[in-house]
Amino acid sequence: MSQHPEGDLLQFPTRETPAPASGSAFVYILACADGGIYVGSACDVAKRLSEHCGSKGAKFTRDHPGVRLIYVEGPLPNTIALQRERQLKRWSRAKKLALIGNQTLVLKKLSESREPRTGGSRR
Repeated sequence: MSQHPEGDLLQFPTRETPAPASGSAFVYILACADGGIYVGSACDVAKRLSEHCGSKGAKFTRDHPGVRLIYVEGPLPNTIALQRERQLKRWSRAKKLALIGNQTLVLKKLSESREPRTGGSRR
């Protein structure tokens, strides 16, 4: 029995690209045909998605072709979108999948610190 390379990403439907919003950006997640996950941000997601499918996309999507949009956040102010993109890029695959699947309890559990709390007070 062969597994589909996209595996756990197949459960997520392909999303419609949002209309561009003036002065704002969107954070998006793409599923690659080989199972890779790409996080990016753009003012015009449809245009950026077409670039990812061609030669003007990020190196990651050129190396992992066959992308489809599976998650979008926004519109957000440009600076917030860039901060959120950076945050999501640091997340584990499991956290990204929980976000995409709107699994808030799983996401909360995965977000808990692995360090034991000290007795000090928090301000």
